[in-house]
Amino acid sequence: MTRLICALMLLGILAACQRNREHSPVAPPASRIATVPIRKAPGPPMRTLLGQVAYDPASFAQVMARLPALSVVSIRIFPGDRVSRGETVMVLKSPDFLSAESELASILANPGAKGRKSVGGIRVLAEQKLRLLGASRKEIERLERTRRPVDRYEVRSPLSGTLIRIGPSEGAQVRIGDLLFEVSDLSRLWVQAFLYPGEEKGLLRGSPVSIVPLHEEGIVGSGRILRIAPFIDPNTRTIPLRISLDNAGGHFRPDSWVRIRIPVGDGKSAPVFLVPERAIVRTKEQKTAVFVKKKEGGPTLVPVTVIGHLKEDVEVRGDLESGDRVVTEGILPLLSQAGS
Repeated sequence: MTRLICALMLLGILAACQRNREHSPVAPPASRIATVPIRKAPGPPMRTLLGQVAYDPASFAQVMARLPALSVVSIRIFPGDRVSRGETVMVLKSPDFLSAESELASILANPGAKGRKSVGGIRVLAEQKLRLLGASRKEIERLERTRRPVDRYEVRSPLSGTLIRIGPSEGAQVRIGDLLFEVSDLSRLWVQAFLYPGEEKGLLRGSPVSIVPLHEEGIVGSGRILRIAPFIDPNTRTIPLRISLDNAGGHFRPDSWVRIRIPVGDGKSAPVFLVPERAIVRTKEQKTAVFVKKKEGGPTLVPVTVIGHLKEDVEVRGDLESGDRVVTEGILPLLSQAGS
């Protein structure tokens, strides 16, 4: 009997402890909130666009075969190598080139076969034919000196730069119009970007912009707006933007993605503020916002417009003030409380 009474008393004590635990206050989520001060963005208002680096057509060349060749005898320069203007990239074995050289060699070997005036005209035509095929002055001088035509056709680079691509491999047959190689001066590039209608206001041709690689830090390139297209791309419903990029340092590569910082408006528009990227949230309506804590009261959800990125911060516009604090930790409980 004594044991039964003790057991009942123990159960009563445990039940009382459980009731006290259920009614004890729970620390509010706000106690785990971390905030940082909002800062005003330095300098004039800027906007960040995403762009892609491309070759500048003025410093890019595709070299096509001007005559057929039985085979590619040798390739002397390979993709990624530097090449000078006039330097031989590959050598082809071409009966057609041999025929053109034989024609000039025959004229040189029989200067008195016809009148001097007519022979001179035929010789000029034969030399021009060789030049159109790509023969250099040295090759013509060699032919004038030796009178021995060859079937080796040397293909040279039309400009100084970097060899981008080789078409045929050694031993391959070549037809007229086949791509032989591509070369580009990578110190001058383009950046292609797009603007939404209305964003082009305030932008002028020649305006300076800064360009930053998407996946590298500490590198800033300079460029200028070349052209703001006077039409809307029907596929993307955006306005194409073309920018020149000075790549003398070789930090940018074609087809890579970059961030472009361009001026926004006339400087009289709403100020731009800096907030950490982790403070940006998306509401159920897929709109961007931040939780702002004023000097008095709790955090409030404030809609913002993202203008661009500056290092690890995001540039935004909205109903913000310097001195406000933005929530960076403890955001999920706040979102659930706000119903977003």
